Amino acid sequence: MSGEKKAVLYAFCDALTLAAAAVPALALTASLLARAGMPFSAAYAASVFAAIVGTLAVSRGRRTLIALPSPAVAAWLVYEEIIARGFSWQEVLGIVAVVSLAGILIFRSLRGTDPTQLLPPIVRMGLVLGLGFSMLVTACLYARVLLPSPWALTMGGTLSDPLAYYTLIGILLILALHTVRVRSAVCIGVAVIGALTLIEGFWEIPAAPFLLPEELDKTVGALSLPLTGVSDALALGLTLFFALCLESGAVLAAEDDDRAPREERDRAMPRLLAVSCAASLLGAFPLSIAPMSAVLPAHAERKRIGGIPLTACMCALILAALLPCAPLVEAIADFPAVPAVALGFLGLALFARGLRLLQRVPDPVTLRDAAILGIFFLACYDIKTSLSNALLLCVLLGIVRGEFWKTNRGACVLAGVLFIFFLLKYFHP
Repeated sequence: MSGEKKAVLYAFCDALTLAAAAVPALALTASLLARAGMPFSAAYAASVFAAIVGTLAVSRGRRTLIALPSPAVAAWLVYEEIIARGFSWQEVLGIVAVVSLAGILIFRSLRGTDPTQLLPPIVRMGLVLGLGFSMLVTACLYARVLLPSPWALTMGGTLSDPLAYYTLIGILLILALHTVRVRSAVCIGVAVIGALTLIEGFWEIPAAPFLLPEELDKTVGALSLPLTGVSDALALGLTLFFALCLESGAVLAAEDDDRAPREERDRAMPRLLAVSCAASLLGAFPLSIAPMSAVLPAHAERKRIGGIPLTACMCALILAALLPCAPLVEAIADFPAVPAVALGFLGLALFARGLRLLQRVPDPVTLRDAAILGIFFLACYDIKTSLSNALLLCVLLGIVRGEFWKTNRGACVLAGVLFIFFLLKYFHP
């Protein structure tokens, strides 16, 4: 086999591995949005289209990077902001569009400067770890590995539940294959669990598994801006910006390992935010660079099409081929063992990235750092609350120490702004 054919074959295998984790994650994200009132088929189609364009955009001139609507951010927005606090999904899409536009302006005007440096290092690492932990908790709740309990923080499920059983088997299979360095571990694990649950009859292939994207007319251009609760919307937007930047930045750090110039690394975020802004008009939630992008080798890919790595192009083609498969994906999501396995892998991958970044911090971990990390774990579902409380605690203890105000004035101002937004919701005109 010639070298060019081998490159194409390897690129296809890598793309299949990435798509095997991306599609179940998209299915679970669409299920989350369906709970918020968005039609499943429209949410799935908009998310797939955004993932295709985002993957091609952020991979151009770089290695393959997979852009997906973040399941952790989607879970936070759906459960905490839409269901609990009363925002509509149309208002959240409007906030996403505004935040994306503002983020593009920030990155373009502050070239060579990372706006996330406003946050202290332990807060940045804690937010990354909290996002990874949120994915794990979401996967466990969907798979009934963890159950809501009125008398305990969490309650474990039982292995007599086939959903919990197959999910745990899938995650263990992926971990075992990954331990022996099988690059297609995710693809094998997802395929095995999908085939077993299909054979056992827990889900079935629908009579019409392929349909053109439907109900997009209900989501295209449906975004709006909130007319009430402006302070909550501003705090949500500020938190959303940092969450997206840090989740994507953790994966970019895995790739670059601080060897590439900062100017080169900063090209990905404006592109990602631009696609998120355009996708919000279609009905897709904000994109981030998925942690599974770090699974591929970090060396540059030789085979490219228009500056885009062949692996990214093939992954986009696979996603495009699965765009009309909303009925099939919805059937898989009805027994969410496969989506939970994929989301569990994504959560573990992001959690591992956070731990590696935490190891790079030169200062030893103190009791204050442990308290801040504890806040992110305890409130992992509510990113806005965890970020506000952790930042406020870090600033207050730093000021007590006597040196924080001189060296971290940006963090102090940011903590004050979030605290004011928190207080404003208790004052009504």
